[in-house]
Formats: sequence, C-alpha cells, structure tokens
Amino acid sequence: MGRKIAESAVAGTIRSPVLQLPQSLREGLSLSRLPGLDGLRMVAVFLVVLYHFGFQFVPGGHGVLAFFVLSGFLITRLLLKERERFGTISLRRFYLRRALRIFPAYYCFWLLWTAVLLVANKPVVWGQALSALGYLTNYYQAIFGDPGTGYSHTWSLAIEEQFYLLWPISFFFLGRWFRRIGTVLATVIVAAWVYRAVLKFGIGVDQGYIYEAFDTRVDHLAAGCLLAVLLTNGHLPRVWTCLCTRSMSILTLALLIVSVRLSYIFGTTYRDGVGFAVDPLLISVFIAQVIALRESALWRWLNWRWVRYLGALSYSIYLYQQVVIHPIRGIFSSYPLPVQLGATLGAVILAGSASYHLVERPFLRLKEKVSGPSPISRPTEGVRFAPEPIREA
Repeated sequence: MGRKIAESAVAGTIRSPVLQLPQSLREGLSLSRLPGLDGLRMVAVFLVVLYHFGFQFVPGGHGVLAFFVLSGFLITRLLLKERERFGTISLRRFYLRRALRIFPAYYCFWLLWTAVLLVANKPVVWGQALSALGYLTNYYQAIFGDPGTGYSHTWSLAIEEQFYLLWPISFFFLGRWFRRIGTVLATVIVAAWVYRAVLKFGIGVDQGYIYEAFDTRVDHLAAGCLLAVLLTNGHLPRVWTCLCTRSMSILTLALLIVSVRLSYIFGTTYRDGVGFAVDPLLISVFIAQVIALRESALWRWLNWRWVRYLGALSYSIYLYQQVVIHPIRGIFSSYPLPVQLGATLGAVILAGSASYHLVERPFLRLKEKVSGPSPISRPTEGVRFAPEPIREA
C-alpha cells in the first residue's frame, strides 16, 4: 500500500522508464554533466557576440533563443529529478540556488557599469537602468523602445528570471494535472503561437514587443520544458530512435539554417509568425541529438575541454560583451578587421573569465553546499533514486 502511495506521489515519473529510449540517448542522459550542452552554450553566446560585433548575417537572436530552450530544458529536468527523489520540490531551496547562481554576477555587472557611466559623466537612462535592476528590462524596452545602452541586452536575462520565478510555482501547484504535464506544456506552446499571431497579424503590435516580452516568448522556454518531460519520462522512444542519428542531426541543423535565412528574406512576418514557432522545436530536437551523438565525429567537438570552458563562461561573457565590444573595436579601428575581431574576442573572453572566477565561482561553491536534500522533504517510500546528482544550469 505504501509503495502505491509513493508511486502516486511522484505522479507517474517512474512509470515511464528511460530504458525505452535509444541506448545512446539513455546513456548520455545518465551522465552527471549532460554532454554537448556547454558546447551549445558556447556557440549560442558567440553568435550574440559576433552579431553585436557587426556581422549582421550572424543570427545573434537565435543564440538568445537557444539559451531560452536550454534554460527550460535544464530547469525542468532539475525539478523532475527532485520530485522523483523526494515526492515534492522545495521552492525555498530552488530560489536560493537560483539566486546564488544568477544574482552575484548580474548585480556586479550592473553596479560596475552604472559606476563607469557616473564616473565618466555619461548619461544614464534611469528608467532602463532601474528596470534592469528589477529584471524588467524586457517590458521597459517592449513598451518604450530600446535606447541602445549597456543595459539593453539584459532584456533576455529578464525573460529568464521571470521564467525562473513563475515556472517552479506552476510546477509545484500542478497537482492532479501533473501526470499530464506534457499536455499542459504542449497546450501552452500552441496557445502562445495563436496569441503571437493575433498580436502580430490581428492587432498589429510592434515587433519590439513581440521580440522582448515574456508573454510572447514563453513557448521558447516551454519547448525546452517539454523536451525535459519527454526525455525524463522516456516518452516517444521510436521518435527519438529515428531522430538521434547523424543524418537526422544534419537535417535538423539544415532546417534551422533555412529558417534563419527565411527570417532574413521575409523579415518579422516570417520570424514572428513561423520562425518563432518552428525554431525552438528544432533546437529542442538538436539538444537531444547532440546528447545522443556525443561520440560522433560530427558533434564530439562540443565536448572538447576548451569548448566546455567557454560554455561555462557564457553567462559572464553575455553580461559584459555589450559594453566591451564597441570600445575595444574603437581602440583597434585603424587595424584590419581580423585584428579588430581577435582583440574584441580576447577582451570579451577576458572579461567573462574575470567575472566567472572572481564572482561566479565562489557563489557556485556556496550553491553546491545548499543543493542537497531539503530538510523538510524526505525521500518517499518506494521512490526510485536517480543515479546521478542533480545539477542546475
């Protein structure tokens, strides 16, 4: 009887065995550090850097989109694993871990950049600066426009923070709907498609709002959430067996490149109507593929040590790239473009490394100390323990 109650408490997460997934994907998911994801972070952040450097043909926006999908996937996987272990999740401990992971580097950047502007007697757009302080830059810029300052790029971090605030609470209170969490997420995704289409083609809302508001980008995070549910619960094994091959990974990437190209050709009409619906799903599939194909000659480079290191720096690199690129490029403006690019990339990596080692790492170590079992959550009788430690994004 106790075992049945325990199985009910975890709401079916142990009744859809991951063993049904193809072996390569199953083994990749069993590793303590999911393979390929740091490499994808590196690619995503340097798409943003190269775009801001001035290469307009580089899809920097898709770098941000990849971060959204990755965040949805990793956070949901963490929540599912915690619920599987203990029968519930601790919101207090989740938010504490998130605060230690996100806030120190972010607020250090905010303070440093604001101080630089004040000391240099440069104008500060205080509405935007204070919005950034409260993780509301996305709505400030969606409503008032982007003034193009060193705070501008924090709009995407605001979307992620709003997701971190709302999704765990929703996850916690799903209750009797938890067995249908995949259906709930799929419904959210489709509803977001319809909502965005109505705003774009029915009401004529400005594309700046559609690009930066949380309510118009929620499906991008939800796509990653749905991926985590499908893989953690071992759903659609035949689909993953078909998709997780080298040829299908090439096809997925090719379709994503075609979609990017169509966004350049048809502009926001395609991007907001089709690209924003299709691209997160393609990125989600690609995440599963690089996990499964980690040993493939095509994708093993995503797990090279230096690639993983740059992926670990991606958060700090993203924070500082906006305020580093243009000054460094200005200093080297008389030099050939390759020298400008090399100096800029070096400066961005140096700034990211300094932030990571001096600010992020000490708080990451503190986060690890508080990431153990919640004192108010005991393992439920009959609950199967996951084989790997739970690690956050």
